[in-house]
Parts: sequence; C-alpha cells; structure tokens
Amino acid sequence: MVKILIANATIVTLSKKHDLIINGGYVFISDGVIKAVGSGEVPEELQYPELLISGRGRLVIPGVSSGYTKVTTYPLRHVLPFLTKERVYEYLSTLSRSDVYYSAVLAFTDMLYRGVTSSMVSDIYLDDIARAANDVGIPVVLASPINIGLRDYDPYHELKLIMQRWHGRVENIYGGVTVYGDLKEVDLDEFQDVKVFVVGANDLERLKELDRSKIVVVDPPKEPPEGLDVIRTYNTLSMWRPFQGFGVGDNITYDIFDMLRFLLRSGHSSLDLLFSATSSTSTMIGLDGMNCIEEGKKANIIIYNFSEPPAWPLIPSVEAITNAVVGGQLRVESVIVGDNVLVDGGEVLSVGSDLIKKATARLEGMIRSFIK
Repeated sequence: MVKILIANATIVTLSKKHDLIINGGYVFISDGVIKAVGSGEVPEELQYPELLISGRGRLVIPGVSSGYTKVTTYPLRHVLPFLTKERVYEYLSTLSRSDVYYSAVLAFTDMLYRGVTSSMVSDIYLDDIARAANDVGIPVVLASPINIGLRDYDPYHELKLIMQRWHGRVENIYGGVTVYGDLKEVDLDEFQDVKVFVVGANDLERLKELDRSKIVVVDPPKEPPEGLDVIRTYNTLSMWRPFQGFGVGDNITYDIFDMLRFLLRSGHSSLDLLFSATSSTSTMIGLDGMNCIEEGKKANIIIYNFSEPPAWPLIPSVEAITNAVVGGQLRVESVIVGDNVLVDGGEVLSVGSDLIKKATARLEGMIRSFIK
C-alpha cells in the first residue's frame, strides 16, 4: 500500500464537497485512492507517507480526459489530413498486433506529456491497446468499432477479448462499443452492459428509446436530443457547448488543451472548458470514479510548477488559475494515477527510453514506405 502526500499546494478540486480552489492545501493518497483533502496543516496521522511531494508554488488539478481517441493512426498524424479514407484503411490492414501495441504506447506517452491522463479509444486490435495502456498506466475505455468495415477484421472477436481478459479484471481498463454512421446497421440493444459511442450519426431520435446513461454521441452534425452525452472532436469543435466533452480523435496534435485554447479565444469561459475537459468527459466515458479531487475518488492528478515561467505567477483566483491552465500552454511537471507517479519532473516514468526507441524504430520504416 503506497501512501502519497501532496502538501502546501494550490488545488483545483472541481468537487461539490470542497471549495473549488483550496490555497495551502493537501491531498493524501493511500493505495491509489484519495483519503483526505484539506487546507492548512496536514493532520499528524497523515504526515508520514512513503512519498512526500512539496506543493509550494504548485497547482494541482484533476487529470484531463479524451472522450474519443485513435491510436493506430498516431504515427500518421502529420500527414493524415491529406490521406483518403481508403488509404487509411490500407494502412490499417498492414498493421500487426505488435505494430498496434507500439503505436498505442507512443500515443499514450504523448498524451501523458500533455496532461491527458485517461481516454476512450475506438480502434482495431484493442486487446493489444489494452496491454499498452496497462504498461503506460493510463486508464482507458476500449470501444470496439462494430461496423468499421475493415477487411478481415472481426470487431466482435476483439470485443470478446476485452470483456473476457480486461473488463472488470484489470484495474482501469474497460470495454465498450463504437457505432459509426447509420444506426440501422447495428442492434444497439445487444450492448446493454457497456458504454455505446455513436459517431457521426444523423438519426439520433432512435436513441431516445435506449438507456441514455449508456449512450455517448460523438460529433453529431446537429444538436442531439436533450439528455444525451456529447463528445466533440476537432471536426465539430465550433458546435461545442458547456458540459459537452472533448476528444482528440486522430488530429495532428493529441492535445486537449489545444482545443480548449481555440474555444477560449472564441469567448468561452475557461472554468467551463476546464470542467468539461476533466470532470464531464471522464464521467461520460465511464470513469466517474476519478473525475475530481475528493475523498473516495481514485487519484487522477496533474501538477504544474507555477514558481517560474511559463506558468508563473500563481494568482489565487478562479479566473486567473483557470485562464492560466486552459490558455497558458503550461508544461506538466507530474502526473499521478492511482498510486503510480507516471510523470515526474516533466519525464514519463512508466515507459523507458528503450521501449520508445524500439517503438519508433519499428514503425518509422513502415511509415516511410507507406507514404512515399
């Protein structure tokens, strides 16, 4: 049982049980769960952790979540806007399970550097993506694309693997289903035990008949019926409304904060944006057990260093802090998920340089051959 104490920090809790911002506060984590949050002097019984993190000049916030993510196309992200759907499918058809594992490791590592600490992934070979997520330490919901239409790929088999090997058996890895386009092609009633992500569908009236707590709509081209959870990627970002979630999809940058900065410049509230990127998105995809900083929640924490530029100064007001986080292009100093410190001093600890080198070496030649 690992005990972690963050002391004398400024904390954005996004919790209904605590003040929105706690100055001179502490967070005590035991066995991956937040046991105490408060301000002032740390109670004596909490003063002897295995790991003590000084919060002086630091800002602590909940981790950001991506509600819709592709990882197999991560190596192609710089050229993806110029590729047709047929070319992308051609690329996917050449990937082995090992290729997918290494692509996922690189994508998840990139996301951690940017403060994206949990994700929904809709992709092929989810069993291997689960292995990558487990190795990197990032919580994921893995939604099998049921009607992807990729030759020689069986999405139902992959869903079965996730449910039998991972869902409910390995901490922080869960199964789900993605449906693309025409809802008439799939019987949604057969997926009552998992989250169903509906991507780009026009006919959303049918969803009124289903359990809305299990449905998440991604990039609807028009406003969906009231009560449905919505995730926006770059494709429909201009349609975003407060409390709708965010997903990086397979954009050039796997950075949720890039999306937030765009909307901040469009006049949206930085607090609304931060709440949606953290609490709203993680709750929508089924990770509500880590959607804020309060007792009983799993630890899911980003720490920023405000003692020096680019973050400095740390002004103790809601507007100043949320503007700095959303619009300031800050460097992530530390990430804690459960009882694991995944990032420290700006470096990802859960993935060694040897694995990164192996992944890039394996994929680079294949990418160059594909795009030449």
